[in-house]
Amino acid sequence: MQIRQADQADEKGVCDLWKMLLHFYGKERSEAVFRRSFRYAVSRPGQIQIFVAVMEEKIVGTASLHLGHYSTWNDHWYGHVEDVIVVPACRGRGVGEALIRRIIAAAAELGLGRLELNALADNTAARKMYEKIGFKTDSVSYELPLG
Repeated sequence: MQIRQADQADEKGVCDLWKMLLHFYGKERSEAVFRRSFRYAVSRPGQIQIFVAVMEEKIVGTASLHLGHYSTWNDHWYGHVEDVIVVPACRGRGVGEALIRRIIAAAAELGLGRLELNALADNTAARKMYEKIGFKTDSVSYELPLG
């Protein structure tokens, strides 16, 4: 397995995974939204870094590091992990963990003070993996769609 930063050639593979992820959340978006988001992210690696897991020349997982959050009470920049998804056939084989560990390494290289992420309360497999890596929770996440 290879974990690397995504490039333009990975657009279809990443967008297909994002579509799978949104379906898991019970949401749908157009292909155009995924493609526009991918192109935005890949062209701005100082804001968003998309990583892919590749096995046998096929993208089997992805996760993104979003940069640019500043903690006023810790006086450091931090990142947010988003869009973690692994194809069902490769789950339980360390792909998700490898993606998260690559993001942790990238965050450390960038001098970030911490990482945050969200997981559905009933997504026990993902939560177990995050906790194994060292993530902890002591809060509840809220969302307010603005249009």
